[in-house]
Amino acid sequence: MTSAPATIGINEVLATSFVNAQTPPPATLANTALLLIDIQHLAEPSYHLKNALAAGMPEDGVRAALSDYETRFNAAVTNAARVLEAARAAGVPPIHVKIQALSCQGRDTSQLHSRLGWNFPPGSPATQFLEPTKPKEDEIVITKTASGAFTGTSLDATLRNMGIEHLIVVGFMTDECVETTTRVALDYGYVTRVVSDATTTYHQESYQATIGKLASYGFTLTAEEASSEFKAMAVQA
Repeated sequence: MTSAPATIGINEVLATSFVNAQTPPPATLANTALLLIDIQHLAEPSYHLKNALAAGMPEDGVRAALSDYETRFNAAVTNAARVLEAARAAGVPPIHVKIQALSCQGRDTSQLHSRLGWNFPPGSPATQFLEPTKPKEDEIVITKTASGAFTGTSLDATLRNMGIEHLIVVGFMTDECVETTTRVALDYGYVTRVVSDATTTYHQESYQATIGKLASYGFTLTAEEASSEFKAMAVQA
């Protein structure tokens, strides 16, 4: 008796539509960086809970609405911290990206963020890095006021000065700042992969759509795979 054929999805079809004709340069300690995007208080479920309560929404309803996101967010932060620990142990430089204005008045904030009312001056609670992945003293921090980490920042010049060719990406939100940064990085020529279990976004279906599309082109890996790659780089160095 023959078995039923496996279900073919759009991502499986997409994966057949390209041929990687040029093998990228191998990843090494000298050409690889870990990019941590917006792992700060403004991404936390507690930040959104506070805002919703201030707007007069009932707490029980808000907590119920945030419960799925909270579970996925906490898991992603745990995995991001695991990847960061492996990067530090191997000698892969972490680069932390955060949403934060350059001035207290926030006049440098992008037009998009300004129109949405997102003005986060230095020192405001929303800008604070989360404890599990906060930068150490000598680690690079890039601030931005747009979705993409390359928009209006020194990130590209910094990476090129460092000789970086490979980027491993973790953080938030999958379908917003992470995706925007990843697509620009790919366009700029960086070999870029998102750690699929070290990121998430508000809607599960949006996460799945974004990660599924990136995975179909080979632009994802897991926290376990990223950690193993970092360890292997250290051994080969």
